[in-house]
This record gives sequence, C-alpha cells and structure tokens, in this order.
Amino acid sequence: MHQLIHDIALCIIAAWALGVVAQFFGQPAILAYLIGGFSIGPAGLGFVHGQESIATISELGLIFLLFMIGLEIDLKKIVSAGTSILVTGGSQILGGAVAGVAFFYILGFPLTAGRWDALYLGIAAALSSTVIIVKVLYDKQELDTLPGRVTLGILVLQDLFVILFLAVQPNLDNLRVGALLISFLRVGILVATALTVSRFLLPQLFRSVARLPELVLVGAKS
Repeated sequence: MHQLIHDIALCIIAAWALGVVAQFFGQPAILAYLIGGFSIGPAGLGFVHGQESIATISELGLIFLLFMIGLEIDLKKIVSAGTSILVTGGSQILGGAVAGVAFFYILGFPLTAGRWDALYLGIAAALSSTVIIVKVLYDKQELDTLPGRVTLGILVLQDLFVILFLAVQPNLDNLRVGALLISFLRVGILVATALTVSRFLLPQLFRSVARLPELVLVGAKS
C-alpha cells in the first residue's frame, strides 16, 4: 500500500509538472500526461515499475477520465444534431471499416474463417479514441459547440458499434441469425437498463442521500 501511494504521488507530480509545461507551449494537456507516464514508467526512468501499481493507477486514471466525460455529455444536445451525427458517423464508420479491411487484406493479413486479422485491424483503424478526443475538446472548451456535439455524437456511435461488434465477434466463424439477434438483444437490454436507471432511479436516490450529509460522505468514499 505504501508503495502504491508513493507511485501515485510520483504520477501526480509528473502529470502536473509536464501539464504546466504543455500549457506554456500551448499543447494539449493529455499529451503531457502521456509523456509523463512514459517518462517515469518502466520504459523511461523507471521510477514507477511495479506492475500492480501500474495496473491500479491506470484503472483509476481511466475511471476518473471517463467520469469527467460522463459529466460533460449532454444527450439532449447530442440528439439535437441527430441527422448530422447519423449521416456523418455512419459514413465514417462504414467507409473507414471497409477501407481499413481492404488495406490490411492487401498487405497480406488473412480474411478467412478462423483468421479475421484484416477485419479486426480494419475496424480498429476506423475508430477513434473517445477518451483522448473528448479530453482535447474539453481542454479547448469546444464540447458545447455544434462541431463538438457532432464529434461527440460520432464517438458515441463508434462506441456503440464496438459494443455490437464485440458481441458478434465470438460467432464470426459460425454466423447464425439467432446468435446475432441474441447479441443485439443483450446490447439493447444493457443500454435500455442503463438509461432507465440513470433517468428514473439515480435522481431519486441522490435526492434522498443529499438530505443527510453523512450519507453523502459515506457514499462518496464507497
């Protein structure tokens, strides 16, 4: 535990110091964070080298970043640009995936039953990093602009596409309509459940907890 706290402190110091430098030169803060992690990690100076510490710190960092992104996402504003998002996002995902698969297939990666290397690489190349792009938009204060909302909507579509693909990919060698429908149904139930809980259950729960400050404190720690 002592080593983990020490490693977290080093990461915070490195991120802060390089973040200040990045801000001075007008560069995205996330670039400084990436460089900071590389610099003090096992491949750099080796200040943080324990695999358990690295795994824990990376999970915490991802959780905090995704939580921040969730706070900034306004689904109503995204839906308001629905047509632009659907057309642009659909064209980008399908066009990028087809072009990526063709590119890697030409390079010699297999695209046959049991060997879907070109398919996986092509789809991966067609997608963007939601975390990095949203962080850049957040730093530039462009999340609430129309281009920012369209970009965020496209990223959400990409994430949904990835979820669907990951649900289907175990059955690629033996595609069956029933298996595909079950996969889509599971994803739909998961999304519908999350939306229902966030819309109806969580607001009531948070309002109840907010009446007692000690429950807020205990809930935050848990």
